[in-house]
Amino acid sequence: MVLFLALMLAGNVSNGKEMFRTCAGCHNVDNDERKMGPSLRSLFGKVTLRNGKRVDDANVREIIRDGFNGMPSFAYNFRPAEMDDLMAYLRTLTGKPADTGLSLGEKYFTAYCIRCHKQAADLKGRLTPESMKQIDEGHGDAPAMKDWLDEPARKALIDYLKPQ
Repeated sequence: MVLFLALMLAGNVSNGKEMFRTCAGCHNVDNDERKMGPSLRSLFGKVTLRNGKRVDDANVREIIRDGFNGMPSFAYNFRPAEMDDLMAYLRTLTGKPADTGLSLGEKYFTAYCIRCHKQAADLKGRLTPESMKQIDEGHGDAPAMKDWLDEPARKALIDYLKPQ
């Protein structure tokens, strides 16, 4: 908890927003529209990054530093204090996934599960008490959904995955 608070205090959000201008040519933060790169409007409201790694400070910094999937490395673009400022701004991007007209369960599946489980059809009808426990407590690199979704949202996700 202390480390989390220290990370939250590191960096200046206003300066970070200014640093983000370097990124704004390729990334949206105002809506979910994709530019050259994905929208970052809900970056820290997601579970995984495009590379499949968990959304956390270290993994976001790694992508900025090393680049990923066509995004160039920005290792030499930001001094350490500027990177802290940028990260402080990026941590404010916690919007929930946009309303897409999907059912609630499908929306949660798309937002949190589809990176690893490409199609819900692969999972539908195969839910067991063990798989429901994995949804709640996490599995593989996936975090515990009980830490991300409230009980009604988890129920909607599980209902979506149940056989029709």
